[in-house]
Amino acid sequence: MTLSPSCPAPPAREIRPTVQQLNQLGKAIDLPTWQAGDIGASARLADGRIVWLFGDTLRPNMDPSLVANSMLVTSGECVSQLLDAAKGPVIPDVSENVVRWPMSVVAGGGDDGDPELIAVLCSRIDRGHSGEFGFTFLGTSAAVFAAQPGEAPQLVKVVDITPDSRRADQINWGAAATLSGDWIYVYGTRLTGQKYDVGRELYVARAPRSDPGARHRWRFWDGDGWVAGADAAQAVLPSDGGVSQTLSVDRIGAGFVAVSKRNGDVSDFVYKWTAPDPWGPWRPVEELKAPAGLDTGRYEYAPLAHPEVRLRSGRLLISISRNTNDFQHLLKDPVIGRPVFAALPR
Repeated sequence: MTLSPSCPAPPAREIRPTVQQLNQLGKAIDLPTWQAGDIGASARLADGRIVWLFGDTLRPNMDPSLVANSMLVTSGECVSQLLDAAKGPVIPDVSENVVRWPMSVVAGGGDDGDPELIAVLCSRIDRGHSGEFGFTFLGTSAAVFAAQPGEAPQLVKVVDITPDSRRADQINWGAAATLSGDWIYVYGTRLTGQKYDVGRELYVARAPRSDPGARHRWRFWDGDGWVAGADAAQAVLPSDGGVSQTLSVDRIGAGFVAVSKRNGDVSDFVYKWTAPDPWGPWRPVEELKAPAGLDTGRYEYAPLAHPEVRLRSGRLLISISRNTNDFQHLLKDPVIGRPVFAALPR
């Protein structure tokens, strides 16, 4: 895998941008194989670069014009894209109809000259069967990349964390992830199936930082402690006032911060939850308006925090994914399908 274009190393002195500067940079991106993408989960590498993992990625002048995922790597104001020889998705599809959508990413390691590991938690999605919004969540996979300082990340392996299931009420593990100590805390979201429940329950597990793909070493929060059985996991947030399918949870300072829409992506406001521990208790605060767009066909959804990008204002950077129900409009003006940045109090 290679990076195109080749970017210089990040500046030795950290440059703290403004939200306006980041939005200007986002509008200016012009890569032949990346014109728009949603989600944009991010992590900072040890050499100062930042990796961004996107879901469905638009490239209007290529065949196919849409691939299921992509990775951008930023160094200062330079933006490069990770490409394989076929210029397809950087995390391979399972089959013609089953793809992998990135949900969350963590990076760490690289001690004693070893490459740094980038763990991307993905949802396996069946596009060939009707389900919520026309697709079916099957399970969670982990894609692991290795990165040497200044070089292109290389895909090492893809492992399935959970087996295929078509149950609508299964937990979507990997909806968010964050590092703390020796652990990766992995969050899952679940639709209860109860009438009028549009938000999702939130669950938490932890995996060893050294090998998140070691499924037998995962432990799940059951309300009192960490247990080996996923069936014993208990929700740390209820569906009433719950979160979106994909969100962010980050260790910030002495506590944890979650960013999502409250009551799911069909709601119109971004919320921030804070907690002293990975399992809570979580305290919600309404922050920003982000219209779901069900009446306009212009969607704003899946807000995510990016604490590794330190703003000049000291506030917490977030992104909000955007899209439209008019695919031809998107092809003509891909900028409307790129995430937009905003800021919240830390």
